[in-house]
Amino acid sequence: MDRYLLDIKANDKPVLLERILRVIRHRGFVIKKVDATQNHHRNIATIAIIVDSDRPISILINQIEKLWDVTTVTTSQIENLD
Repeated sequence: MDRYLLDIKANDKPVLLERILRVIRHRGFVIKKVDATQNHHRNIATIAIIVDSDRPISILINQIEKLWDVTTVTTSQIENLD
């Protein structure tokens, strides 16, 4: 199983994190860690999520990028230490 770090930047909206987590779950990825921060002055959310899956990460990235408030998604594969 491959492990990836997703770094997501988005406009800070109340339901943003729930929508992203739902997309991840529906695409068959397992969430291992979530770190989310908000900058209320600039109205920006930064979300770092570690996911595991045997599926291609491009499937997930394409779906997250379609979410209305998401501005950027970057990803990197990380070593699975479990």
